[in-house]
Amino acid sequence: MILKNNSEKVIKLVKYYETLEFTDKLRLAINIFESDYIKIKSDKMLDLLKQILRIVDTNYNKYGMINFLEYRHLLLISAQVMEMTEKEQSMFVYEILYDLYKIISTNKID
Repeated sequence: MILKNNSEKVIKLVKYYETLEFTDKLRLAINIFESDYIKIKSDKMLDLLKQILRIVDTNYNKYGMINFLEYRHLLLISAQVMEMTEKEQSMFVYEILYDLYKIISTNKID
């Protein structure tokens, strides 16, 4: 974790997030950026995450969309993020983006 002043909710979710596979981390980040309930929006970041997922996941390449009914554990995390305050949401998004950057920059992709 990079932010030291995270709330207990954020710390708990980040710890669970860190146990996910890389492709699930990307799917969750995409879901968060596409969500209408989460205030953080960045079309450039969303496009970048989708490009990375196309490279890593061949099924995403075929269909170009994510069926989140197949990833219920990601929906649970997304629902918990929606319940957070705007500040907590921002902290969580910074944490997951940092984690994705760290994985990509060190070439530790699953």
